[in-house]
Amino acid sequence: MPSAAQDIRQFDVSTALLESRAKLLRSHALPDGVWVAHWGNADTRTAYRKPGHHTLTIYLQGGHEVRCHEAPSARGEPGRLCTLPSGHESNWDVNGSLELLHIYLPTLQFAQSAERWLDLDPRFAALAEQIFFHDQRLAALCADIASLDWNGTDAPLALQQLTLDVQEQLLNQHTVHRASAREVKGGLSPAARRRVIDCVESRLAGGVSLGDLAEAACLSEFHFARMFKASFGMSPHAWVMQRRVERARRLLAQGGMGLEMVAQQCGYAHLSHMNAALKRAGLGSASRVAKQATPAARSPVPSRS
Repeated sequence: MPSAAQDIRQFDVSTALLESRAKLLRSHALPDGVWVAHWGNADTRTAYRKPGHHTLTIYLQGGHEVRCHEAPSARGEPGRLCTLPSGHESNWDVNGSLELLHIYLPTLQFAQSAERWLDLDPRFAALAEQIFFHDQRLAALCADIASLDWNGTDAPLALQQLTLDVQEQLLNQHTVHRASAREVKGGLSPAARRRVIDCVESRLAGGVSLGDLAEAACLSEFHFARMFKASFGMSPHAWVMQRRVERARRLLAQGGMGLEMVAQQCGYAHLSHMNAALKRAGLGSASRVAKQATPAARSPVPSRS
């Protein structure tokens, strides 16, 4: 079975750390593609180049001599946080030893949480870039995560709930400027977005056409395709492909269903088709995803309405 370090390389920030002198002390995968990682680091340099995911950092020990080139006056210390959004770039000098906690949040999953929990247009679910800031609630949640024995029987469930609370705080307090409804130019209305998402979820197993989605949004196919991309930052096809992968990951983690049946329920033509999609998403084969399922994935926290 691949090591935790190999699994976590799907995240660009973790790959950059592994290529420096940083040491991965422990890591844990959670539902929805979220990961937590505990790192040790000392006397090195690290650069992040447009990662394809969001990262929340909290310093657990040390950090006083860490410098970010893009924010030279900012100072680290235990309890200080950083939010590094998808697509950012930063360069770091690490002087002295430290320990830190990272929470890796897939961009799509974060945007979907904004849509589901806050009825927020996905365009305004971008994480704000902040270097060494204070947030008492976020710090307390991260401290609780760090204090858990991640291998404990009940740890997966606790970790999942804590990371959900972390995401809620990030969405409420640390997203970029949210334009008011009258400032939003183009895109789907909140009601249309909900209808389209419901349509995707209900038709995923049997196939989703552009006509189906346009009809749900009450728009022509041409106008719908433009408005969808304005709202979600990707084409309807790309969105549906990602929803297939997420449903497959969730069903495989829950267990109780054969691999071929999972492929069928997710709208894949056959198992090899699903395996190819999972591998492109950095998850490995279907059998690997199923074997690595955590107890939390098999007993999920109730979804938020």
